[in-house]
Amino acid sequence: MLGLVDENRFSTAHERDCARALLLAARGQARSRSDIGKALGLRSTTTSRVVADLVGRRLLLETAGETAGRGRPAGGLMFNARRIGGSVIHVASQSLSGALLDLNGGSIAQYTAAVPRDADNAVISAALAAMARRLLEATPRGMSHAGTAVSLSGLIDLPQQQWVMASRWPRMSRLDVRAVLEGVAGPVDVCRNLDADLRARAAREPQHFGQGPLLLLHWGWGVGMAYALDGRPFSTRGGSFGEIGHWRMSPLAGRPCACGNAGCLETGAALWALLPLLRQRWPGLADDEATLYEQLPDKDLMALPEIDLAARTLAQALGNVCRVLFPAKVVVTGPFVSHAGLWAHFDAQFRNEGMMQGLALPHLSSDRASQNFEVQGAAAPLLSRAVEQLLRAG
Repeated sequence: MLGLVDENRFSTAHERDCARALLLAARGQARSRSDIGKALGLRSTTTSRVVADLVGRRLLLETAGETAGRGRPAGGLMFNARRIGGSVIHVASQSLSGALLDLNGGSIAQYTAAVPRDADNAVISAALAAMARRLLEATPRGMSHAGTAVSLSGLIDLPQQQWVMASRWPRMSRLDVRAVLEGVAGPVDVCRNLDADLRARAAREPQHFGQGPLLLLHWGWGVGMAYALDGRPFSTRGGSFGEIGHWRMSPLAGRPCACGNAGCLETGAALWALLPLLRQRWPGLADDEATLYEQLPDKDLMALPEIDLAARTLAQALGNVCRVLFPAKVVVTGPFVSHAGLWAHFDAQFRNEGMMQGLALPHLSSDRASQNFEVQGAAAPLLSRAVEQLLRAG
């Protein structure tokens, strides 16, 4: 189940038993009443009450069994992943993408809408509302809609649910996402895209992403990071965190940035700044990061001094981050990491940064960015809350 349910969040023993039984069924570890009773150590009467409650709420489906002697026929139980669905809207290149997911993370509907670079608050608000409405209308009969999760890049004010700025749309400023969508397909849950990505990776690969302090750095259209301890993304009360793309770097002094400052790391290392230069040599390069990941490996990127500068300034920024947060692992995603020569150069520059005497450098690795991780990580808290509310319903 995509949205995990924590039994400790329930106040009664029956609700906790229901939550535990539901997780067993969702994970395929229980396919009958007997399986649930044995796994949880419940009496048959308690098991019957738990299963009846979950079936009554349509979180479990029960097939009729054949009678074999006395007692209730042994039927089969199946988790109803389509009992609840949730919408996710996220940024993809110069577009807004939307997906309607079920409780297993399965995609029911997907849509994309291009948004021009000169779009202001009104244009982007209309695009968000249209996408949320379209996803809501795609909800199948019998499925409850949990709301809309909005996963955003750029600077986010999480407590106010506001999109402060994004390099893709420089004319947008302090867009109140909750106010735009609450009346369309609420409730609304706004999150940082890298936090959602890291949350999903930790759930999928807990041995690699879910243990100890870990830093996820994205080197793509923009430059940003997420930090997690034991798989839980860190966030501040103000919501703004990880915007290392807007650290001001001496070698980039004077270069204007969409944030309003000059000399930001992104002006020399982000795709939005480098792509026009790259297209002078390779006009066919795409805007889409996933496509660029496939296009860049055979390009002679290391012949460009601007790429060398990008690697050096980003390695310096990452080194400084590591001397603040001290992660045990650093994972870098984005189209640039697909180029073997550039990755080797970046790795060498990072090692040259060093840590402090007596401290080892964190383990550095690269991984392919995946919008699936972002979408599922954004949807998980929304779906979890919806399932918990349904289990508490009287």
